[in-house]
Amino acid sequence: MTVQGQDAWIIAGLGLVTANLPQGNDMAGVLRHNANKSCRTCTTKKESLSTYNQDSVTTLRYHHITDEEISKISQESVSSKRGQLCTEYGLRSLPSILDKLKRERYLQMPQDIYHATAGKIGRLLKLTCELFSQEGEDDFVKIWKNFEIPKKWSRLPNPISHYNSFMMSDLLRLAMIMPFLLNRFLKESSLKNNEAATIRQRIDVARISLVLKSYYILLGTSCKDYESSF
Repeated sequence: MTVQGQDAWIIAGLGLVTANLPQGNDMAGVLRHNANKSCRTCTTKKESLSTYNQDSVTTLRYHHITDEEISKISQESVSSKRGQLCTEYGLRSLPSILDKLKRERYLQMPQDIYHATAGKIGRLLKLTCELFSQEGEDDFVKIWKNFEIPKKWSRLPNPISHYNSFMMSDLLRLAMIMPFLLNRFLKESSLKNNEAATIRQRIDVARISLVLKSYYILLGTSCKDYESSF
């Protein structure tokens, strides 16, 4: 480029790439979000994502290690064995087109905050419903049917029986009203006995009432957002 009469070299570099969750995983070379190891940040298996004592140092994805794993996948000539390696590493069989550039695939490809937040909320709400005893489920459904929601909202399906039909926007709305729902019915008998004991032991409290109070605080951060929707 000529600048003030002098020739100058202009060098462009990749700074930061943002994308939707599936496309972001593609560009990072990671399998999509329904895979067993689908997180582009770590290699934790799907069934262990809620484990509270994860060793993040050993499960994080590192650029140089991923380069080695991609090399192993590309060198495997048998398609079935190549697929096994992809499953083991949680990586795509074909490298991203962005790998032709000099980049750090994980630092320069951040998680999509909308999908990440909705996904975590969805998992929390699913686990919450799985804690309910039969009495808790019955009470929840009764409260759910008569609960007041903002007029602009479409009617949400029952999260216990129709959880898989929830869209991300539904999950975020449900997160805002969940503290109010729980506050209207939740008691010790609403939870399965073994689950209540496990929670008490995990957070080191003696009474279930403290467990419930802790849960209200956990979900209660969105209460103001809900109230302002009216």
